Amino acid sequence: MVAVLPSSATEQTRPAWGDLGALAALTVLLRLPAYLASAHLTFDDGVFGASAVAMREGGQPYRDVFSSQGPLFLPLLWVADLLGARTTNAPRLLSLAAALVLVLSTYVAGRAITDRGGALLAGGLVSVTATTLWITGPLAADGAALAFATATMALVLRWRDEVTVPRAVWIGLGIGATVSVKALLAPVIIPAALVLLAGRRAGPIVAGAATAIGFHLVLWLPWGVGDVWDQSYGYHLEVASDRTPGANLAKVLSTMGDRDAALLVAAALAVLAVVLGRRSASPTPGEGRATSPDVLLLSWVGASLLVLLVEHPMWRPHVSQLVPGLALLAGRHRPSWRVLAIAGVVVLPYHLVHAWPVLRPDPYEGSAAEAVAVLRDLPDGALAISDEPGLVWRSGHATPADLVDASVLRIETGDITASSLASVAARPEVCAVVVRSAERWGRFDDLPHRLDELGYEVAARDGDSRRVYVKPDCHPA
Repeated sequence: MVAVLPSSATEQTRPAWGDLGALAALTVLLRLPAYLASAHLTFDDGVFGASAVAMREGGQPYRDVFSSQGPLFLPLLWVADLLGARTTNAPRLLSLAAALVLVLSTYVAGRAITDRGGALLAGGLVSVTATTLWITGPLAADGAALAFATATMALVLRWRDEVTVPRAVWIGLGIGATVSVKALLAPVIIPAALVLLAGRRAGPIVAGAATAIGFHLVLWLPWGVGDVWDQSYGYHLEVASDRTPGANLAKVLSTMGDRDAALLVAAALAVLAVVLGRRSASPTPGEGRATSPDVLLLSWVGASLLVLLVEHPMWRPHVSQLVPGLALLAGRHRPSWRVLAIAGVVVLPYHLVHAWPVLRPDPYEGSAAEAVAVLRDLPDGALAISDEPGLVWRSGHATPADLVDASVLRIETGDITASSLASVAARPEVCAVVVRSAERWGRFDDLPHRLDELGYEVAARDGDSRRVYVKPDCHPA
């Protein structure tokens, strides 16, 4: 397979602070509008914003604050919120940090397997593609997990020919951190295992595996093993139903077609360059070995795609885990810069149209703005609950820790019912209930009656499924 290689071993290790600085500046600039957005941008953005506020109020992960993510995610969110001085947008610092780690790790990985231009291309693609913008602008566990996975992959590629015990420990830490944020990104284990097993030395193999497993399991202990299992693993297993590989593949292709046109074009051009150059070029040194860069990258992308195909339900943000590997392959096998420049000019308008909602987010409008206005008028210290928790977060109020995640999956598992909602609404500190979705709390036909019995009144209405209920005589301590 034809590849653009580093010109020397020195090039693989030489610091490139200018490149890193330029990529960092581009990455931050593209995500500042999402960081500063006055509205929550995705359902997860609202859930995790509400989760951060619940932890400010003293809620602990799993014990108080419901979390369907791994045991490292909410602690990282807590740290980001603290570093941001616990302002309204402070939790989004985690996404901004994840974006920087993700893009810069892609560049570092690229320097280990191709030249400077290929590494810049890979890092640039990961920075600008809309799939990664949606998980590293708004809050999303996918962003932090993908950042750890890509950093791990950078270590694997740099050390692929000589993994010592200390290096294996670092790789194990990367794997442990990845799955401790989101287990769905476990496929990075495959290329790491190929490198560790290729050395045929028990020391690095044992060190890497023990570190990854140990790091992950130790994080369970502070929050209670049972609670972590129930929310991070058992919850997902309970809602999983029949696999739909065909439908999932269609969603992967449509998502990347909409959000990652630049990446797909670059990857297609790389494939074309390989095909056209195969006859005239000599084989790449080490081609075909289990530890060759192409094998390692393809194993990562292939294993990730397999997980996406068998996952249920599969959400669009999950497609992001294909992006760094494809970008690195595109950088390693890129065609001429002239061809890439022409392709970039052609695809740019299409990319901007599909990325614009995250590049220039809109404020709340219509009934959403009305709902937030009602919530902002609640007394100081009042709590509110909603099937769109971001509205409560952006209003400056807190959500009870057990209801920061109001997803459909929690309803389908019976974790959230009309009765449980009424029980929370009856608490003296809860002053408002906001229903925004017919698929979520709007499906509970008896909820309006239950709220009426508790003294709630409709303060705003938009159709049958969007209502804001307020308790007029609410006086939180």
